[in-house]
Amino acid sequence: MRYGSPYRIINFDSRGLQKINRAINNNKMEWETGVVPEAKGRVLRKSEVTWINDESVNNILLEACDYCNNGNWGLDIEGVEPVQFGIYPEGGFYDWHVDQHNARLNQVRKISMSLFLNEDYEGGDFDLELYKPGTEPRFESFKLSKGSAIFFQADQWHRVRPITFGVRKSIVAWFYGPPYQ
Repeated sequence: MRYGSPYRIINFDSRGLQKINRAINNNKMEWETGVVPEAKGRVLRKSEVTWINDESVNNILLEACDYCNNGNWGLDIEGVEPVQFGIYPEGGFYDWHVDQHNARLNQVRKISMSLFLNEDYEGGDFDLELYKPGTEPRFESFKLSKGSAIFFQADQWHRVRPITFGVRKSIVAWFYGPPYQ
């Protein structure tokens, strides 16, 4: 069900950002290359990711998701998957993709979020497809300020354009619920 805005942008307060940054700094960084298994030989992503397992971060993100969801979509959300901290070096990108798939038995990703953690890079715009075929362009581009996040339904196509200078840092989260009826 879609109603309201197709996306919602919010700014996290300094206390929430401090908790998120503390979780990142306290995390034992076990980096892995961002992988997209359905790529079939095509490079869809160039980034490094690690996972943040911190209940206080999950609670902050769930509260923000509830705020966005209740004001826009009214989806049945039960929880958040493990939170991903990603870095995109120069040349890093993530081509067009959707996040929605069955993450666990009887659960589906319904809302996605990307939280921007820095601004000292060039390129790396976040594109979100919003318009029907034949519309040019079919997407809007976002380069949000540090501490801002964009929430959108997980079945929307989106990408991160190549980084041309510096390193882009972000937190990504996927909020799930029961299958649609």
